[in-house]
Amino acid sequence: MAVATARHRDRVQVVDLDDRALRVLSRRHPEARGAVAGFVVVANAELGAALRCALDQLVAAVNERDRLRIEELVESLLPRIEVPSPAALEQARRQAVVRLRVLRDFGANSPEDVADLAGSRATNRSALASRWRREGRILAVPYNDGDHYLAFQFDSSGRPLPVVAEVLTALAGWAPWDVALWFVSDNSWLERRRPVDLLVEHGSKVVRTAQAEAAARTGTNGTGPAP
Repeated sequence: MAVATARHRDRVQVVDLDDRALRVLSRRHPEARGAVAGFVVVANAELGAALRCALDQLVAAVNERDRLRIEELVESLLPRIEVPSPAALEQARRQAVVRLRVLRDFGANSPEDVADLAGSRATNRSALASRWRREGRILAVPYNDGDHYLAFQFDSSGRPLPVVAEVLTALAGWAPWDVALWFVSDNSWLERRRPVDLLVEHGSKVVRTAQAEAAARTGTNGTGPAP
């Protein structure tokens, strides 16, 4: 062992440990394994208890300092995002379930599917759906990082149903999924029937209902659709 300069030689000594001494110490004290430096404090009985207490406090202070530094590093690496509340997470989960059910029950066409159904021969397979969407003739809902078009908007030849454009005009300003859910949900103004089931035979009534609901949402004379 290599002995360092002693402090208060008659009462306390500090001994630095060389590599060999560290290996011997680690065999007796496994908690010392992996240490690259070490020392031993030697004291008489009079100072032993007080010195041990002081060293314990020093070790605790050093460990706490390291813990706080690690906490600061962890905090600095965390992304700055707003963590949603459990209620918000549950609401989002329910919305996801509803949207998946709508996509499953009514079919979700990609822009390429729209072109195929309509018999388009355009090289740009998404051009037709994009044009119809810009013209307000069909509704696109976001899903899986892309736009999809619910199948009930099209007739048997793949063309947009005219009534859909009128409904979209009435519900202008609504979020796409709010409009989609309006189409497929029971409606008290339609005697608990769904607008989607009345598009072909009672399209005008569906349009009047959409107009009345839009007016009710904005608070502008929305008392119900005309007969």
